Amino acid sequence: MAVALLPALAALAACAPIGPRQHDAPVDPAVCSAGLGPAENTRLAAIEQVLRDGKPYAALAQLDAMRSEAPSVQLVRADALRRIDRPHEAAALYQQLLSGCQSAQAHHGLGLLLANQGKLAEGLTHLQAARSAAPTDVRVRNDLGYALLLAQRTEEARFELLTVLDLSPREPRASRNLVLLTMREGRPEKARELAASLGLDAATLERLGQQASQSPPPQPMPEPAPALAAPSPATVAKEPARP
Repeated sequence: MAVALLPALAALAACAPIGPRQHDAPVDPAVCSAGLGPAENTRLAAIEQVLRDGKPYAALAQLDAMRSEAPSVQLVRADALRRIDRPHEAAALYQQLLSGCQSAQAHHGLGLLLANQGKLAEGLTHLQAARSAAPTDVRVRNDLGYALLLAQRTEEARFELLTVLDLSPREPRASRNLVLLTMREGRPEKARELAASLGLDAATLERLGQQASQSPPPQPMPEPAPALAAPSPATVAKEPARP
């Protein structure tokens, strides 16, 4: 998504270090963590960090070792499957989670998956559902903003990205995506001003300029980058992005 949802929503994921999920939809922790005790929850959090560090195969192996069907575990499994290009398995898991306590995250993951398959309209539907369920989740709104940028719905994209920056000032992915959007509008001076105010360096600005000059089709939505990796210019996902 710098640009979290341009590789088709691989770009949806222009990314910064990933923080904890934020939930606005009613959530029953007992249901989401059904069958998990404190030790298992700690173990799952460690597996999520493995996934953030860009090791989806290792994450899947550790999930297999947990032998749990809890919704929170299945969500992490779906995210890992999506990142190793097993879309049918990931989609099946996301679909199972859409009506439960992980619905916002399931819509988010399914939206990224569909967008990266070139099904941008369907992806947008799920990303908008994720935003409705979790309106203060900055990753969701950034990826939605990037997807809207890919769909050339500029004003809607700007609204989402500015909302992210109000919720989380200087959020790296949204900052990069907003500068990219401004460049694509043909306003290089304004883009430079924005980049300076948002703390983006010259190298990032140059990479965004190169991305903005690319002719369609756009790159997919990027997946979130590993937490310790140097932020890439125009990736909000390789969720997204997480566009």
